This record gives sequence, structure tokens and C-alpha cells, in this order.
Amino acid sequence: MKPSAEYDDIAEEYQASKWLPFRHYVERYTLLDLLGDVRGRTVLDMACGEGVYARQFKRQGATEVTGVDVSREMVALAQAQERAEPLGCRYVCADAADFTPDAPVDAVTAIYLLNYARTRAELERFCRACHRALRPGGRLVGFNDNVRRPPPPGSAQELAKYGFERTCAFPPSEGDAIRYRMTLHDDRVFEFDNYYLTPATYEAAMRAAGFADFRWVDARLEPSEREDPFWRDFFAHAPLTAFTARKAAPPTKPARR
Repeated sequence: MKPSAEYDDIAEEYQASKWLPFRHYVERYTLLDLLGDVRGRTVLDMACGEGVYARQFKRQGATEVTGVDVSREMVALAQAQERAEPLGCRYVCADAADFTPDAPVDAVTAIYLLNYARTRAELERFCRACHRALRPGGRLVGFNDNVRRPPPPGSAQELAKYGFERTCAFPPSEGDAIRYRMTLHDDRVFEFDNYYLTPATYEAAMRAAGFADFRWVDARLEPSEREDPFWRDFFAHAPLTAFTARKAAPPTKPARR
């Protein structure tokens, strides 16, 4: 099943999953901390889903925010939110790998985008689209399935208390599915697949796209929660990770004498 069709079917459930605690205390905290101040900046949110982060960037002072997602139902939810609470976000239904903004942006976010690539070629297309969208010196910040820590057999229940389970063949091979089973507060359950590519494949794809300083960043916990033992298993298994890269600025021409 293509991601567009898969997420059309689970759009409302995926939107509801944004209320799970790890979304706020780990995912949101890590992303916003890594992205930094967006006031006065233009942001492109690739794989924007129902627009939760696009709206956050606009509330924090971004001048222009565009969200792109391949799922029509996800984009429809984002547009409905914009109509209910107009912030000035723009949403486009398109394959992120094919999308180019009207003008280069200051920052691109790729939140659970790259882990839908099943091959290095597909991953390179995503990376090149992110690079193409950025102005020189602009930054890419993202969140991803942690391909550095694939789930070992029998570990699925260790994460269940956080609202999801994560399973795959072990050890995984390039292109293997990583199955996520999400359980919402009202006990609704839905599932979807990410795909495994090695960390080396990610690093090579980023270099091929033109990013010279790609690096992984471990997920972080909001400081107010750091004394709570509830989060111990989450970080012991480290199912999710952040990453960042920068588009190189052109070399400065020497001044004329």
C-alpha cells in the first residue's frame, strides 16, 4: 500500500495520536529545541500530516509556513484546522520528493519523512528535495525511526505504555518494514509501516544530496519530566531519533584590493 492510501485510511487516528505523551515531552521538545528560533524565518514542513508542527512554527513567529503531505486526508485535516483557527499556514498535497517551493526557505523540517524510503534511491530523492528547497546556509531538521537501534525480538511490549509498539525482522535488511502499532487513549488501535535503511545509507544519501554536515541527534526529554521514572524504558530502547544538516553557503569571494 502506498503511504498516501495508508494514511488516508488512518488520518483521524494519526491526528489523535499527537496527544500521546511522548509526542509532547520527547518529539516536540527535541524538534523545537533543535530547530531554534524561527521568528522571521520561512519554514517548509515536509510530511506535515495534519499540520500540528506547521501551526506551531507559525505561532512561534515564522513569517511563512508551507506544509506538504502526500495524503489527501491528512492535508484536508490540516486545512480544516486552518479554517477553524487561521494562522496563515499553506498546505499542499504532493509527494515531498517532487515538491519545490516557489522560493528557497530558511528551514526545512522532515518529521517522519525519510523513514518511508525503502531504497537508497528513494531516500536520495527525499534528501535532494529538502536540499533543493533550502536557501544557502539553511537548515534541515527532522525526526525519524531510529535506524541506529532496530527493535530486537521480544521488545515490543517494552514501549506499549507509551502508546506504541515497534517490531521488525532482526537483524533487519535494507528495505525491511518496521511495523508501528499505535494505541490511543480511547483504546483505538491503528498500524503503519516505516522502512529500514542502514545509518550508513542515510549518511551516504545526505552526502549525495549535497549536505556536508548531516548528524544524528539523540531524542531528548523535556526537563520537567527528567526525574520521572516513567520514561526510563523509552530512552533505554531509543525508538526515535532526530537529525540535522545544513546546506552549505557559497564560498565568499575575496575582496578586491
